[in-house]
Amino acid sequence: MAAGMGIEEAAQKLLAPTAGDFDVALLDDIVTVAYSPVDPNRSTANKALMALQESPDAWTKADAILERAQNPQSRFFGLQVLDDAIRTR
Repeated sequence: MAAGMGIEEAAQKLLAPTAGDFDVALLDDIVTVAYSPVDPNRSTANKALMALQESPDAWTKADAILERAQNPQSRFFGLQVLDDAIRTR
C-alpha cells in the first residue's frame, strides 16, 4: 500500500471509478490484508473486496487483475469476478 495510506483509504481508492488503469498493485495489497489471519484490518479489507465484486463494472477489471496481479489470491479474486459476470449476465 502507498506509504501513509490506511486500509480504508485504499479501499475507497480501489472502489472509486477511474478513467485510467485499475490499480492492481493496490488490489494485491488489499487481498494480502484480507487473507492475513493476524492483520487487524482484515474485516475492512474483506468488505472492500465484497463491495468491489458486487459493483456492476467489476467484470471490466477482471482482465487487468488476471494479467497484472502478483498475488495468486488476487488472480483467484479476478476469476471469481469473471465467473460471477458470466453467470449473471
